Amino acid sequence: FADNQARFAYFCKAAMVAISDLPLGGDAYGDNCTVVCNDWHSALVPMFMHAEKSADPGRWTNTKTALLCHNAVFQGRFEREEGLAEVWGVPQRYIDSITFKMPLRVGKFNEKLNCVNTMAAGLRYADGALTVSPSYAMECAADPEKGVELEKLFALGNVTGILNGVKEGVSPSDQNFVTKTQMTCGIFTAATADTAKAELKAMYRAQNNLPAIDGPLMCFIGRLDAQKGYDLLLESLVDVLESTEMQVVIVGAGRADLIAQTRAVEKKFPNKFFYAGWMGP
Repeated sequence: FADNQARFAYFCKAAMVAISDLPLGGDAYGDNCTVVCNDWHSALVPMFMHAEKSADPGRWTNTKTALLCHNAVFQGRFEREEGLAEVWGVPQRYIDSITFKMPLRVGKFNEKLNCVNTMAAGLRYADGALTVSPSYAMECAADPEKGVELEKLFALGNVTGILNGVKEGVSPSDQNFVTKTQMTCGIFTAATADTAKAELKAMYRAQNNLPAIDGPLMCFIGRLDAQKGYDLLLESLVDVLESTEMQVVIVGAGRADLIAQTRAVEKKFPNKFFYAGWMGP
């Protein structure tokens, strides 16, 4: 939205009111809690709390904060405007501390200007920084490309990587999972996986007009974006699909141009390539 900066700043202010005042689960959390701020959208919370605590040492005395970064490319960069400190209700030094000479859109060839970096507020003022894996944490703190111009702040925040996990309930041996996902083969284990997978593959092919072949059926699940390497994958598939006995299913959404290219490949190879779109909630 055009007003994203104001929208999420007030969201952060509202979150702090909810933490201190709303009876969530029967009682207000108050300041005796840990606040995990997901990405730039809530990254102003640690800075706002720091500002309030500086003005009133009795505020947020027992509160700990952590910024959780899923993708450092998305930082919430906005052109700096005069009077922002007054609008946000913080001293000017806080705005100065998150102002950088950076392009609004990530990219070394884009014009640099004075911009407020929202994710930097979380990295600078939170008690700790988290991200989605140990290796990504190391990359964000040491590699300018992966830290996207904030690698020094990632390092300053002693960023810790916590590997994404899968819930135990997400298992083909769990009847509830099998029922919810409408897996017609019923529950299966490692010992019966080959038979179950063959049945599921045959059903999926029949539902989506893919003929049975001896070659593999492969699936890409993710965001259709160059950052994920999807443009490279699509380019490579065009080179090999015509001469290779294989089928590929694409599950995901993303850049409009890459979706258009995906549909074009599907039209060219209807028996080998199927675009399922986004299948999430």
